[in-house]
Amino acid sequence: MFKTILLVCADDTIGRVDTSTLSQQSLMELFIFGLSNFEDICGSRENPTGVCTWNGVTCNADSEVETFARPYVGADGTGTVDFKYLPCSMTRLNMPGNALVGTIELRDLPKCMNYLMLDSNTLSGTVNLDDLPALIQHVILGENKFTGDISLKRLPKWLHELLLYRNSFEGSICLTTLPPALESLHLDCNRFVGSLDLTRLPQSLETLLLDNNMFSGEIDVGHLPASLVHFSIRNNRLCGTVRTPPGVFCRPRYARSDRVFDGNPDLIIDPQ
Repeated sequence: MFKTILLVCADDTIGRVDTSTLSQQSLMELFIFGLSNFEDICGSRENPTGVCTWNGVTCNADSEVETFARPYVGADGTGTVDFKYLPCSMTRLNMPGNALVGTIELRDLPKCMNYLMLDSNTLSGTVNLDDLPALIQHVILGENKFTGDISLKRLPKWLHELLLYRNSFEGSICLTTLPPALESLHLDCNRFVGSLDLTRLPQSLETLLLDNNMFSGEIDVGHLPASLVHFSIRNNRLCGTVRTPPGVFCRPRYARSDRVFDGNPDLIIDPQ
């Protein structure tokens, strides 16, 4: 099987392969072929075992691939990820802490995908969040090398978690049309700019991290959701006067603190 796949991959027409005609075994072989040390996953390059026996693969009762996990392999986890080779039955992809490179196309994710974790790699390029599958609930892409603008206006309705920290995203963002189920939004340590409207955040939101960007202007923190506990907007370019909201804290250097506005030299903190 694997020798056949190698020939397909070497063909200049690979971009025109109709993946809908391929078995789940063939699709997953094509997917892991982009990874280093793939023999550790499938057992043998020349004669790979059945996909449901692979390291990191979980199948359902119908022998359909549901999850693939290859976390924290470090420098030995190099390679690229091409979502178009993921079987349509897949719901979870978990590959943090590796050395993955290249770009990703969210539009190629399976429609039933609900969990995508690719943080702490070296992935690059732009990310179009409008292309996320409608059923996805967790998107974790922090600590990569992604760039460009992002839009938060048309995120999936059921999204619970969006973690984009420690990249090089830029431009302004809109926080007034976030999904109603959103619980965690991490945009810290990027290059975002512009003003912030915090008056229409989801009532479900528990964590909002906006620190270490270049946000500017005055902000209204008098309408934060009661559910919000972990909040930080440190090290930006805010101005005006604010009061520290009760019940919220940040964790600079892992120490709990209510100094959520530190590092904004033109912002006055009203001691109440």
